[in-house]
Amino acid sequence: MAEEFVSANLVLPGTYIRVRSEGLIGVGGISTGNIGVVGTASQGVGETHSLSSAAEAAEAFGASDAITARTLNLTRIATELFKGGARTLYARGVAAAAVQADYEAAFAEVIKEDVQILVAPELDTSTALAVLQPILESSENNGQDLIAVVGADGADAAAVAAQVVDNDRVILAAPGYFVPDPANPATDVSLPGNYVAAPLAGLLSTLSPQSSPTNKTLPSVGRLTQRFSYSERINLAQSRIFTLEQREGVRVVRGLTTDSGGFTQVTTRRIVDFAKAGIRKVSNPFIGRLNNERVRAALQGAMDGFLTSMLVDEQLTNYSLEVTATRRDEIEGRAIVNVLLQPTFSIDFVAVTMVLE
Repeated sequence: MAEEFVSANLVLPGTYIRVRSEGLIGVGGISTGNIGVVGTASQGVGETHSLSSAAEAAEAFGASDAITARTLNLTRIATELFKGGARTLYARGVAAAAVQADYEAAFAEVIKEDVQILVAPELDTSTALAVLQPILESSENNGQDLIAVVGADGADAAAVAAQVVDNDRVILAAPGYFVPDPANPATDVSLPGNYVAAPLAGLLSTLSPQSSPTNKTLPSVGRLTQRFSYSERINLAQSRIFTLEQREGVRVVRGLTTDSGGFTQVTTRRIVDFAKAGIRKVSNPFIGRLNNERVRAALQGAMDGFLTSMLVDEQLTNYSLEVTATRRDEIEGRAIVNVLLQPTFSIDFVAVTMVLE
């Protein structure tokens, strides 16, 4: 508790000091890479499990079905996520005969956990988008910022491009990839494009918000089911598809969301979400405090400390911040915060001019 000056105690000459700790209110840890996943399982259905390894997934949900069966594969999906780099999964199983409504209900439970990335690789592309997009929107409206990674199952580049939606919280990736057949490790089995959401979400979970997936390799993916031509890759990038290519391993061509506006780069979406989470976390301790200049200055100082840390971490190139309140705001319990952010962008193109003499 801060010391208060009491005039009756100020008798003897001297220096009297009081300390206010509002400026020391910190953000603490903000999660950015926890994955929420729903898939079919032979056991553990109807309960959300926190997982940190493929072994824990097998224990919770049982063995996977044949890799091509596309049922009872939550354990296999978890394995692909962990191979891709995921550290923490919140996974919920549904029955093999699950339909869209079952997935919607399962994700409604999963998002009660501390998740930031959603995947449902067993669903075909159109169903995955139908399930996940309303969840993304309602969650944002409720103060929870999520992104969804969806694999495109189109048969070719043109079909993939036709599956795009305009959503700043959706990543639509292509093509599919090969995995070793557990029953015959010498044989590779091709997975439909929707399954590529798993290794890609795993990769994304390892990256800080400001670290672009562009040109990053997917260490768990050895071979793609399609190799798009140069012109096809151009068309897919213009269509806002998160495209993979076979080049010194399997690499991300360009880290895009499907947004046609200001959140085209995945990093922009994730940086802004991180800023929102931090500002929300800094602000919450001030709820119920006095709405006067002193407390608002302390609130601004706490926010300033957080945003400065984003500047130091190179998530932002600059920002401005103001916390105000009119008398009417004070009466109605509002502190008004105006923040201008300049997110850091990645280098997607290097334009070189060579002059010969």
